[in-house]
Amino acid sequence: MIAAVATALIVFYYLKRIEASRPVQTTVIEAVQDIPSGTQILPGMVQETAVYETDVIPSAVTTTDDVVGMYASASMYAGEQVSSKKVTDQSASSSAASFSYKIPKGMRTVTIAIDPTTSVAGMLQVGDHVDIIATYQKAAADRDGSDGDLSSGSETVTRFIADNIEVAALDQTIVRSEGSSEDGQDSSEQTYTTVTLFVTPELAKALVYENATGSLVFTLRSPDETENPDHGEFTARSMEEF
Repeated sequence: MIAAVATALIVFYYLKRIEASRPVQTTVIEAVQDIPSGTQILPGMVQETAVYETDVIPSAVTTTDDVVGMYASASMYAGEQVSSKKVTDQSASSSAASFSYKIPKGMRTVTIAIDPTTSVAGMLQVGDHVDIIATYQKAAADRDGSDGDLSSGSETVTRFIADNIEVAALDQTIVRSEGSSEDGQDSSEQTYTTVTLFVTPELAKALVYENATGSLVFTLRSPDETENPDHGEFTARSMEEF
């Protein structure tokens, strides 16, 4: 009887060791299809899959709720386990994948070359808001007070054409001249700067037109500013009011 009990205990512990050595399965989330970087992850793109714990990748996502609605910050391929390091929210995905994801719905971007005068002495930063002033030539008509006839001509007009526009990006490039000074150094260098703005499609057309036919100046707004400036035109005749 003692031998039987001992044998039973040996068999019991042996079976327990075999059971403990068996691979344990768990659930992970797997890509059903290729998911390019920057793509929003929809329910049909991923699925729950049972794998052995020894095959689970680091930072593996275990529930679909953790990925559906998020964005791929790196490309994933069909059959690949989804890692939490490859998914993120929209704003973070924007910087990791494509600038286009930063553009608000219904808006566009337009890029304009600026200099220290037009760009508030170089103080602009991404996220600032500006008002835009345009100066251009406009057909003018001087009314004759006696008979009401009009004499056509042109005049220089300055006016605000846009308010509270967000600066989306800034870029600066230094271009050196080809010639050299007496000490062998470049004789001069010039800085070219561009500013990219979030605008409506209609305003994008207006800014491109004004930039080509006139001149644009940005005025930096205070973050606490809530009112927009007067949109009246300013001409040479306006100086008579001062």
